[in-house]
Parts: sequence; C-alpha cells; structure tokens
Amino acid sequence: MPAPIILFTYNRPAHTGRALRSLASADGAERSDLVIFSDGAREDGPDAKLVAEVRDLCRSAKGFGSVSLVEREGNMGLAANIIDGVGSVMRERGRAIVLEDDLEVSAFFLRYMNAALNYYENRGVFSVAGYSPDIEMPRDYSASTYMMHRNCSWGWATWRAEWEKVDWDVATFDAFIRDGRSRRAFNECGDDLSPMLLRWKTGEIRSWSIRFCYAGFTCHEPTVYPRKSLVRNTGADGSGTNMRATDRYDAPLAANVGLRDFAQGVAPDPRITAQFRKFYDTSAIRRVINTLKRWKYIATGR
Repeated sequence: MPAPIILFTYNRPAHTGRALRSLASADGAERSDLVIFSDGAREDGPDAKLVAEVRDLCRSAKGFGSVSLVEREGNMGLAANIIDGVGSVMRERGRAIVLEDDLEVSAFFLRYMNAALNYYENRGVFSVAGYSPDIEMPRDYSASTYMMHRNCSWGWATWRAEWEKVDWDVATFDAFIRDGRSRRAFNECGDDLSPMLLRWKTGEIRSWSIRFCYAGFTCHEPTVYPRKSLVRNTGADGSGTNMRATDRYDAPLAANVGLRDFAQGVAPDPRITAQFRKFYDTSAIRRVINTLKRWKYIATGR
C-alpha cells in the first residue's frame, strides 16, 4: 500500500495549486491518501483571505485515493505544524511522504519514494530525499541513489521508528557546539549546518529540518538521495518567508530513477560528499560571522 502523502500549506494559493496539480499527475497518486495541514492566519497579519483561498483549493483537490484537510485554528508556524502533523500521521500509518506547498514533483516521484521506503526500511537509513542538487556525479558511479549525512526538506519521507528518534529540544547542543571535532563531522556536507543549529538554539530561526538533520547525524544514519532530482522548489521566487529569490537550487526534473539500481550500502561516497560540501559551503565572510556567533554563544549562552 502506498505511503500517505502529507502536504503543508499556508498562504500561497498559486503555489498550492501547482503543488496539488503536480502531485495529482504523479504515477500512483490515485492510490495514495493525501493529508493536508493548513496553517491558520496570523492574528496581526492580512493573510486570512489567502489562507481561505488555499483551503478552498485543498477541499476541491482530486486525483488521490482520499483527501483529508486539517485546518489549524491559529497560526502554528511551519516548524510546529510539521512536527505535530508528521507525528500524528506517523503514529497512525508508520511512514509518510512529506511536501510543502512550494514544491512540484516529477511524474515518477511517488513511485521512487514508495520504492525507496520499502527497500531501505530497517537498513540504517534515516530518511529518503526527493530533491537532489544538480551536482556532478563520478563517472564510475552507477547506482541510481546515493547516501549523504544531510537531510532534505524538499520532498522527503521517513518511517515512524526514525521520526521518533528525534530530540526536538536537542539536549546535547551545548556539548556539541563546544566540540570542534563534532562540529566538523556535522559540517561534512556543508559548513552551514552547525551555524543553522546555533541559529535555532538562539531563536533566530525555528527550523524543524536542522533538528531532524542533527538527529540523523547523532544516529549515524544517512539520507538516501536520487541521482537526479524528482522535485523542483518553486518557492525560491522570493514569495516565502524562509528563502530569498535565487536560482541556485534549480535542478531539472528527472523522468525516472532506476528502481533496481539502488545503492546497496549506507556509507556515502566521499567524492559525492565533496560535491555536496562545495554546493552548500558558505562564503569566507559568512564563516567569520558564524564563528563570532559561536564564540558569543559559548561566552554568554545566547
């Protein structure tokens, strides 16, 4: 039976409409249950009308085995909405495919995600990614998937057993931020990771994803990625609250991924890891700023 699809929405009707049409066109959508969590409008903002438009679109969604809409009464924010929503579906169904309203998917997306969930369950994998950055792969690398110690929040999936390993309070943070070896290991796939975790700790961001990523790191379990991306992020147009306009993350949608050629082990290929780090590493100026922020936190606790 296909995994349920969870879609998180807020106040972008145009993006939500594209996401729903894209998902409904994916192979297997007609056999998949869709659960939509619609966040409520902020009390002090002008979003009520847009949220209502989004909910009208969601109520009329077709092409799925079933559609359920959960309308949040107030504004939870993305992180809290995802943690609560994914947790509730996981407890009932044991696995899920998760998307946000600014994502479009390949027609092959659901086939790949379900196949990967079936294949990699209980094999030491923390989550399944649908998006993959457009990086150069080694010429002699033949598998259709690869492992990386960095999660993906743009079209992803996991199992209840892995989701329940996450400590959303990150109780080990203070020891981690003072441990250079641990920070370097966490930053293996991009030196933006430990600064993001620090920004969450100090309240600068509310990200669920960086905490999920850290949990995979502490469990020594990677995320499995498709060789070519099956997801396009349409929110990099400046319309969202968490991303400025950029074409950096553009990647062509793959028509398919070899379902019989999955990577067998869980050890990342160091050549692909190097490409990942190059793609996500920050500038020299940003690294200096991040170092100063870390020193400040260690000295003051904030």
